[in-house]
Amino acid sequence: MSDGATTAQPESKRIMIGGLELHSLDWGNASAPALVCVHGYTSSADAFNGFARRFRDRFHIVALDVRGHGESAWSPSGEYTYRDQAGDLAAFVDRLGLGEFILLGTSMGGIIAMTYAMENGQRLRALVLNDIGPEAEQGSQRITRMVGGRPDAFATSDAALAYRREVSPIVAARDAADQRELALGVLRQRPDGEWGWKMDPAYISQRVERGAPVRPNLWPTLAGLACPTLVVWGTESDVLSEAQARRMVETLPNGELLAIPGVGHAPSLVEPASLAGLERFLPGVLAPAGA
Repeated sequence: MSDGATTAQPESKRIMIGGLELHSLDWGNASAPALVCVHGYTSSADAFNGFARRFRDRFHIVALDVRGHGESAWSPSGEYTYRDQAGDLAAFVDRLGLGEFILLGTSMGGIIAMTYAMENGQRLRALVLNDIGPEAEQGSQRITRMVGGRPDAFATSDAALAYRREVSPIVAARDAADQRELALGVLRQRPDGEWGWKMDPAYISQRVERGAPVRPNLWPTLAGLACPTLVVWGTESDVLSEAQARRMVETLPNGELLAIPGVGHAPSLVEPASLAGLERFLPGVLAPAGA
């Protein structure tokens, strides 16, 4: 599904957090309930464009470029732990003046969201965890290897798009306009005309050498999280197994499982099954009384 890259567009914003300039996309509608989106390791804030176009009339959607990704600054000291990233998120929502808000995290963004909830769970009106759990599974290492081994640059944007389709069935399933829009969130044209990744190379090297950052113990956080929480699980995912997804829902006091059939890591949130589940969960559970 696509509304087209030439339809509604967000406002690009920049803010200084802890000495780093962080970039975000703001979809407007500031008087509506706030919904903050945090993307995965190989992605950017643009990953939520299709989702935002669907829900922007009912929520104030803001998508953050995590440090070292997209248009956000790179950490000069290589500080890329989940606690570093969750600290950015905490400062970011405070600077936006958000009280209670909805938090949506895909993959790495879901780990950041759960880490944020360790100390700020009372701030969450609801939580959506997209294809990620407290425990690492084999797919995390696959992603580390893939990113560590990908070409540094491409001669043309078309070559970059072809590579992204080759390595990601999720990307390949999107239409041409979506694919190009998503690619511009993670690639930029260099002065020599080639197209290179926006991600901090030191961040990539750090993860290749050491593995993905160690996750905090997040099960107690889920067990104590009072807000409605939707666990989105791609049934073909190697990052979140059915067993872990079901354990999450059993652990959460107010958890719900949304299975996306035939989809691997991570659902784009614009699949028909994703949209049907989100249309039920978000407006039905979270909209203000009388809305």
